[in-house]
Amino acid sequence: MPFANKFRAMMDLPFAGDTIGGFAVERIDVRDEPGSPGQYAYSVRMVLRGPGGQQGVRRALKALFASHPITFSGYGNPYQLWFGKPEIERLGDKRYAVSVEGAGARVFLEEELARFLRYLDENAQLVAQPDQAAGETLVEAYLERYRAQIKRKVDRYRSRLRRTEDPGTRDSVDLS
Repeated sequence: MPFANKFRAMMDLPFAGDTIGGFAVERIDVRDEPGSPGQYAYSVRMVLRGPGGQQGVRRALKALFASHPITFSGYGNPYQLWFGKPEIERLGDKRYAVSVEGAGARVFLEEELARFLRYLDENAQLVAQPDQAAGETLVEAYLERYRAQIKRKVDRYRSRLRRTEDPGTRDSVDLS
């Protein structure tokens, strides 16, 4: 199960003090929420400040919320992550509270990669035509490398998160 901080890292969520699309991020909080079997849910709350109104906030966050990365659980299982539709509340003084739900669902990446490799083989698109065992080894090697890349990305994000978080306000959100 990808926990909230891993979701935060994989979705490349900004930190307090960062700027996104001309809006300064004042606060951000990401939490695990109860999900249905095989799915995980997250709540994300941000307070942004800047000119442009609610539509400006939507435009600033559009690319961020359009991401659908794949990550791996602690057990190595792949999960695809995504956001729902954000709700934006005007707080006054060019400040906006953004609330959005995120989710993650188990995907069967290894099987999809093996199927794609078979397709390439059947259509003579591969330079070397691997036998089934070589194809499985190729898929496993790719997934191992991908897991390592994801781990490095998440570790860098978590390191920055530890340096920037105030332990006293870690679980609180001020939306006023």
